[in-house]
Amino acid sequence: MKTLRAKSILALAAPALFVMGIPSYAQVAPPLEFDEIAVVTPHVDPLDFNVRHTACVDSISKDPEIAFEDAMVWKAQGGGFRARHCAALALFATGQSKMAAAQLEQMGSEVGIGTAEARAQYYAQAADFWLVGYDPQASHRAASSGLDLSKSNTQLRIIRARAYAQMDRWDYAETDLTSALAFDPQNISALVYRADARRRLGRFEEALSDAERALDLDIESVEAAVVRGDIREEIRLAALEDQAVAE
Repeated sequence: MKTLRAKSILALAAPALFVMGIPSYAQVAPPLEFDEIAVVTPHVDPLDFNVRHTACVDSISKDPEIAFEDAMVWKAQGGGFRARHCAALALFATGQSKMAAAQLEQMGSEVGIGTAEARAQYYAQAADFWLVGYDPQASHRAASSGLDLSKSNTQLRIIRARAYAQMDRWDYAETDLTSALAFDPQNISALVYRADARRRLGRFEEALSDAERALDLDIESVEAAVVRGDIREEIRLAALEDQAVAE
């Protein structure tokens, strides 16, 4: 008799964005008209590029389509990788997650675009966006490329674990999450997701230990509480099944 699997509302394979360089579109910046921003030239101080990038990203919450158009104009004016980054985020906000992911992954692959850590961040965003588009193979590719640049990047390992989860490779997901926790033992997300992966692998006691550890670190974590409840239900059902077999 096969044990009935409880369904977690925080399933590891479910698409969700991690807090990793991804803007919060709920934070609306004051309206900023395009003609109020100085035209970018190659001689503009890099700080001005950063200010305009921030304004561009903030404007996505107001109207992502207009933000995309403005980013493309800025790109044509010499906005470089900052303009391209804003354009990709705006595309994502309009629902074009795969196109946004492809553009960010391309940026991550360009050696001259920034430091290895900066490129790893582009790969991380791309991998996240591929997951939202339900393309775990592409997400895995992007996350792996990012890890080639930044092997200790915990969030990239978590994202790749979630890509494995969408492919039902819970063993590989558990391995990546264990690696993430080796770098960051108190990472609550990694603990919660590993608890879910171990639950699906039938390793209930280890899963329960992870969930309880996450709650020790954050007693108000709803995600950890939900996963712990799912694990306890699995244990209860397994006990009933064993009892039925014994009878």
